[in-house]
Amino acid sequence: MIRGLLVTGVVFALAACGAALSGCGGPPEIVGKGSLTLGGTAVDGTGFLPLTGDQPLVAGAQGGFHVWLKFRLKNVPSGHIELHRTARRSEDERLLLQTDGVLEVGEPNGDGMWELPEPFPTFLCPSPLGVDLIDRPLRFHVTASRPDGTLIDEAESEATPRCPTDAQAEFCQRICAGM
Repeated sequence: MIRGLLVTGVVFALAACGAALSGCGGPPEIVGKGSLTLGGTAVDGTGFLPLTGDQPLVAGAQGGFHVWLKFRLKNVPSGHIELHRTARRSEDERLLLQTDGVLEVGEPNGDGMWELPEPFPTFLCPSPLGVDLIDRPLRFHVTASRPDGTLIDEAESEATPRCPTDAQAEFCQRICAGM
């Protein structure tokens, strides 16, 4: 009899804990399919802007040039996601960048949205030999998946990288022209 009361007490305690956790202060409920919005930033890597039109090629620490890439996820719970990113020259689909990685997604806000806090540098220059990308539209593509391989969403934008007009201009023109 005492053993039966003990088991019943444990079951009630577990049920009460489950009810408390599900109803109070937990993460927002995720409803619907996850979505991915691709964007860029200002030259200094701040903000969230559309990744369309002219995009500045920004000088990197190792002597190359990149375009800042940022994204937002909606209806995606916190945890790990896998990213696959590519950049291709639009006119002929020539691959310029292909990279995979794992990212830790933080808690979504009250609207179910999470934004990448810091942009990814999308390295483009030096470009592959014979591949001129200056002033030519590029197609940026990102696929986000759960660790089990289930697709969350994918997004694509077309933008045209432009060399800076400052002291880096000549160097940029030289290493981004595929020479």
